[in-house]
Amino acid sequence: MEGISDHLVDIGMTALGSAIFALIGFVWKISHRMSELEKSTESQREVARRDLEEVKKDIDVIYSNVDKNREWTTNRMMSIAKEMKG
Repeated sequence: MEGISDHLVDIGMTALGSAIFALIGFVWKISHRMSELEKSTESQREVARRDLEEVKKDIDVIYSNVDKNREWTTNRMMSIAKEMKG
């Protein structure tokens, strides 16, 4: 009977050791995946930030061109109006 209980204790300790190693491995794997996800998220944020800056620059360029064209159009219309008057 004592031999069986020693054998059961050995099996129990082996199972407990395996469970502890499995838990450590699981925690490490989850931690590794979380750090990978954080890196990926940060990379996507950086790409979105750069894209937004580029769009803002493009809008500024378009807006400045519209202002130049508006000024030219206004001057041209005034010139035509003066020609029609005089």
